[in-house]
Amino acid sequence: MSGTIRAWLGPLVAVIGLFVLSGCGPVDLGGGGMNKANPPGLFTDATLVEYLENQFAEVKECAELAHGEFPEVTVVMMEPQFPCRWYEGGCSGEFVTPNTIKLGSPYVWKHEAIHYLLYVNTGHADADHQSRLFWDCV
Repeated sequence: MSGTIRAWLGPLVAVIGLFVLSGCGPVDLGGGGMNKANPPGLFTDATLVEYLENQFAEVKECAELAHGEFPEVTVVMMEPQFPCRWYEGGCSGEFVTPNTIKLGSPYVWKHEAIHYLLYVNTGHADADHQSRLFWDCV
């Protein structure tokens, strides 16, 4: 190894080591205090809301149903498989009249949105899944 490379190698390793270690331990935000705990609860970033809103718009367009808007729906995030009245083993999504969708997985969002849109437009959520929309728009 040449002398020039050897001369730079030691300080470079030290800088890399400090950089790697800088992510460890608490961070002082100034004023001598440590980070404060976040309030308890469930928080999501905007990407989940955007995803749900975009998927809702796709279902509504596919279903060609005039009534029902995304902001009118109450979304309750649940565990992936939660107790429900429909299945003994639990559900990963459930529409509860008049405007609540319990959601254990975003993968069932369109299906539950169809129940909501059918209810708002026809007064019947189609719990028996007879509508073609469950096949055509999911």
